[in-house]
Amino acid sequence: MIKQLLFLWLGILALPVIAQDVEDLQINPLLIDRSFQEIKNPLVLNDFFKKVVELENGTRSQVTVVQIGDSHVQGPYFPQFIRQGLQNKLGNAGRGFVFPYRVAGTNGAIDVKFKANGDWTAVRNVKSKGNDNVGLSGINLETTDSNFIMEVDLDKSLETVTEVTIASPHSERFKLSTSDQSNLVKRVSNTKTYKVKSGDYLGKIAAKFHTSVKKIQRANGMKNVNLRAGQSLKIPGATSTNKVSANANFKDLTSIDGITYQIPAGTQQLYLRAARKESKYVLDGLLLSTGKSGVNFHGIGVNGTKFSDYNKFPRFFDQLAAIDPDLIIISLGTNESFYDTYTEEKLKSDMDIFNREMIKRGMTGSVLLTSPPPSMKKRKHINSTATVYAYEMGVFASLNSWAFYDLHSVSRTSAAMPDWHAAKLTSSDRIHFIKPGYQLQAQLLVESIFNSYDSYKK
Repeated sequence: MIKQLLFLWLGILALPVIAQDVEDLQINPLLIDRSFQEIKNPLVLNDFFKKVVELENGTRSQVTVVQIGDSHVQGPYFPQFIRQGLQNKLGNAGRGFVFPYRVAGTNGAIDVKFKANGDWTAVRNVKSKGNDNVGLSGINLETTDSNFIMEVDLDKSLETVTEVTIASPHSERFKLSTSDQSNLVKRVSNTKTYKVKSGDYLGKIAAKFHTSVKKIQRANGMKNVNLRAGQSLKIPGATSTNKVSANANFKDLTSIDGITYQIPAGTQQLYLRAARKESKYVLDGLLLSTGKSGVNFHGIGVNGTKFSDYNKFPRFFDQLAAIDPDLIIISLGTNESFYDTYTEEKLKSDMDIFNREMIKRGMTGSVLLTSPPPSMKKRKHINSTATVYAYEMGVFASLNSWAFYDLHSVSRTSAAMPDWHAAKLTSSDRIHFIKPGYQLQAQLLVESIFNSYDSYKK
């Protein structure tokens, strides 16, 4: 597997955000080709548009949109700006799906953060051979520790959350609580004792335990760097774990069905706990709702994933159907283009299996496929494979009653990736984008959706 498929976003999120208006970037001829900025096969979306009309007329309370993808969707910005674009015009019915990515050992959202004690194991769908219990999140996250506590921190930028639904094959094994204290789950560094060996020096020891010379000196009251063999040193922060305050007091929230909980106004922190002792607790995520009319948007993405990785798990499609989506946006194809042994025929076969799994569960309504954005291989080679795949995805959409948005061609294909990078809109890998880049791509997609919607209403 090529290393580019495994990128985490920690480095990307640390990059500076440039202060350039999206409106200025839209007219940059090196980046955008507006002749491709349209939804193809727009009649496929008529059922969704009909529901949007009902929403605007007040005869429907909400529409549900789900975006499924890879690292472009697991990262916070692309789905965030699509969600905001839709909700700014149609109303905010909820933040939708959130998942404890950081508990699973990967990058996650910036407006909803999770911390948990206990031992949790996680397997991404791309890493599984199909024998893991993977559901809606695309990641199997579970623990056998019945004493776990998972803290959910809701950013103040979020619209007020009034309901939270637990997604799990056994939601009744969990309960949701608040506390009279805040920040109950804290990262605690554990001090390790190390016996100095002949040839050791502070720099070597610091590197061994991923700490600094100054921290070791401070922990041991040392005024110099001299050591002697056999000497015992305290190594600060050699390991760290999440621990819960011993004085924590919880108040369990009300749930009629054991799945959906009512959230008190002004709540910024929630705590997910075991409802009873069980052999295992599998968590697929939480669904956040405002209780208002508008768009409820669920963004689901997994780093490195492909159509075939979602196809391994019937439970993913079962839970997707349970959400009852009115519009499904599928944003995949990037990772397929980085496998030398992958073929166009394999791509079409994998998309066909994905489609058949949805049809089996009655998800035959509005599906919008987006082609992958531009990319480069090893930072220097134009990813022409992605350009070929984007074309094949458009053909597949036309033959299988999916709407299609050619993000790849709108972005002037992979040949334009050097220009996107020169404009400081991408990360250094020339595969992912930074916040303004994703904002531009999302804004153009949302604009295209509403253009088609306006045509539907005429």
